[in-house]
Amino acid sequence: MILLSPLYNKPNTILAKQKAYQNDARLIMHRLPRSNLYLGLFGVTFVAGMVGTTYGMFSLVKGKPSE
Repeated sequence: MILLSPLYNKPNTILAKQKAYQNDARLIMHRLPRSNLYLGLFGVTFVAGMVGTTYGMFSLVKGKPSE
């Protein structure tokens, strides 16, 4: 099993990572490494959904043009 020992015989760095994460002064949603990417994608998706919903509501209220 010496072949697989690098996979499971690693030092435990969870406490150091947890302390660094909790001592960060930024907002909680900005602490993770790719948080700006995730928040940007969320914002774009949310805005696109709201624009589509608003357009659909106005189209339903306006109705079809009468001939």
